[in-house]
Amino acid sequence: MRHADNSAPIIRFLAPLAAFSLLICAAPQARAQMSNLVNTSGETPISKSLPVTFQADQVGYDKTANLVTATGHVEAFQNGHTLYADQVTIDRKTNIATATGHVILIEPSGQVLYANHAKLTDGMKNAILDQMSSRLAENGRLIANGARRYGGQINELAKVVYSACDLCKTDPTAPPIWQIRARSAVQDLQHKIIEYHDAELEIYGFPIVYLPYFSQPDPSVKRQSGLLIPAAGNSTHIGFFAAVPYFYVIDKSSDVTIEPIIASRSGPVLEVKYRKAFNDGQLHIDVSGGQDQGEFQNAIFSTGVFDINSNWRAGFTYDRTSSTTYLNDFRVLPNSAFLASNAYIEGFAPGAYARVDAQFFQGLVATISQNQLPIVLPHAQYDYFGAPDQFGGRFSFNADAFNVIRTVGTNTRRAAFSGNYELPLNGPDGTLWTLRGRVITAAYEATHLYQQPNFTPIDSAGTGRAMAYAALAMRWPFIRSAGAYGTQIIEPRLQLVAAPNVGSSQNIRLPNEDSLDLEFTDANLFSLNRFPGIDRIEGGERADVGLHAAWYLPSGAWMDGLIGQSYRAHKDNVYPVGSGLSDHISDIVARATVAPVKWLNFSYRTRLDHRDLGARLIDTTATVGGHALSFTGGYLYSSTNPYFLYDQAGPPPASYYVARHEITAGISTNFGAWSLSAATQRNLTTGAFDNAAASATWQNECTAFNLTFYRRFTSFNLDHGGTTLLFQITLKTLGNIGFSTL
Repeated sequence: MRHADNSAPIIRFLAPLAAFSLLICAAPQARAQMSNLVNTSGETPISKSLPVTFQADQVGYDKTANLVTATGHVEAFQNGHTLYADQVTIDRKTNIATATGHVILIEPSGQVLYANHAKLTDGMKNAILDQMSSRLAENGRLIANGARRYGGQINELAKVVYSACDLCKTDPTAPPIWQIRARSAVQDLQHKIIEYHDAELEIYGFPIVYLPYFSQPDPSVKRQSGLLIPAAGNSTHIGFFAAVPYFYVIDKSSDVTIEPIIASRSGPVLEVKYRKAFNDGQLHIDVSGGQDQGEFQNAIFSTGVFDINSNWRAGFTYDRTSSTTYLNDFRVLPNSAFLASNAYIEGFAPGAYARVDAQFFQGLVATISQNQLPIVLPHAQYDYFGAPDQFGGRFSFNADAFNVIRTVGTNTRRAAFSGNYELPLNGPDGTLWTLRGRVITAAYEATHLYQQPNFTPIDSAGTGRAMAYAALAMRWPFIRSAGAYGTQIIEPRLQLVAAPNVGSSQNIRLPNEDSLDLEFTDANLFSLNRFPGIDRIEGGERADVGLHAAWYLPSGAWMDGLIGQSYRAHKDNVYPVGSGLSDHISDIVARATVAPVKWLNFSYRTRLDHRDLGARLIDTTATVGGHALSFTGGYLYSSTNPYFLYDQAGPPPASYYVARHEITAGISTNFGAWSLSAATQRNLTTGAFDNAAASATWQNECTAFNLTFYRRFTSFNLDHGGTTLLFQITLKTLGNIGFSTL
């Protein structure tokens, strides 16, 4: 666009030059002034600030022919525009300026125009150029046997070639990877578009696609109305399909993409994507609808974010569909379990954050009942993190309140406050101490507690709870520098926690909204409350012990690990069955990461039964190799599946005790312009593969080819799996061409 806007002045700047040449040729006084503008010795600098200045090795005047000729390294400047040529001749009678030999025109935007010969007329708004070539934005190159410019706005080109690819360094005469070759073309500098007539898309010089008419935005244009490259494919659900998107620029801050989709077994479907940018925000709306499996289906996905001032902003997300099948069939949002929508306002300040929002969900899986999903209306929270006090300690707190509504299930209203104080202290012999205190208060009102996800024996309750924690934590790092053997760290850790022993008897009156997912690992070994929220809390006295060790070598090799366990003064049945926390002695948790060389990284996380050291949890990954070739592998084992824990009242169902047992493997390689990868996941419990994927990509400075295969063996909404095969070609400055099978 900037190139197009500035293309016309490239020619116009020679009009004052021609007029000035007529003046300097009219009288000896004018010739005297010529010495100030024509530099033949190279001693006087050229002034680029004057309206028109130029220099040449030699200037001659033919009185008989009434011609002014500048010869040898001719350079002319005006308002940032530059002309280079071996010779420039101005005909006083016809007012025609002719530039010959290595003609180069440079615009302020950086666009460069080359020609063997250029003839400029009519105030230099019109021009005829021979063997023209132009360097456009994004490495675009436009070449024509001849070109004619009208009014400084329209370039008519003959026998045109366009490409954004570099020429072969060893054989510049060889055709590029791709190019558009056309009988003629029109470059509209005002509307910033290039139209080709009787064109072909060539790959390595071989015609691939015939295009009777083809248009593209100028490569400098980021947004231009017009047809986008179509997409086509085949699906087991909707048959063969084709999509022809049209992009329309409404104004500088908004646009819309309209994409009709036609399929052999379903449809048609129309998708409309609208984008709007404001000075203080942005809005995206994606609406689609059409026939699918004999019924009209639709979906909407929208987001908006708006800055109220420098501290506050508001936003929303609204996602909704009439059918899960529609999302999967037309790949709008495949294989999603739910859609989440919200509206919020949030504020930021140094050390503080506030937010008020509302949330609701739509289930997309057959096993999820819509009337059991929660509606959160409203939810308010405030977080504060204070500056260090005179002792070096910090005070922080969180306050929140929410209202959860379910058609079938527990309805909950809660207001809560959690205050924390943490004071770091330096002890003797290099010990590091931390004094921690925490107070939790919450008030509840709930109905239908006997329904999911609580399944307690009562209907409703209104109650409150307060909890206080006091903890003293100690770390004692021993660090040794061993020269060529690097640095070693051994760090014993101890934490003593004291809190009232609240037990679990009150839990039948307390709804559980934020503490459903508990997993005891090294990550929460030293947490005051291992539950992720405050609806379920642990009390009593306990000691958390651990040993942290690390080793860092000068070569870059390193290893880091932690092992630990908790010791409680009493047993507590507040924890889920199989959590590893119910006894006096907890399960053992550990993690380790080892990277002996740059091309090998191994991480391991586990939880072991404290009685027989049997594995309750194993999560390990390994990466071998580097950018050229790498292998990845993973292994996951969990003795229970918490997903099924809250499906019914009473003891956990049998599905809770079905272990998760799976492995993953992958390989990737990069060589030259190629990138190849493959990955798979296998369920060791069922002995079947969950999924498999592979991709191949070739990419250089102007072209990318990508082939992707994905196979899902598991059933999603009883669809018995699915396969996706996508082939896509990206041509720089032109767009993507794709074909997919589903």
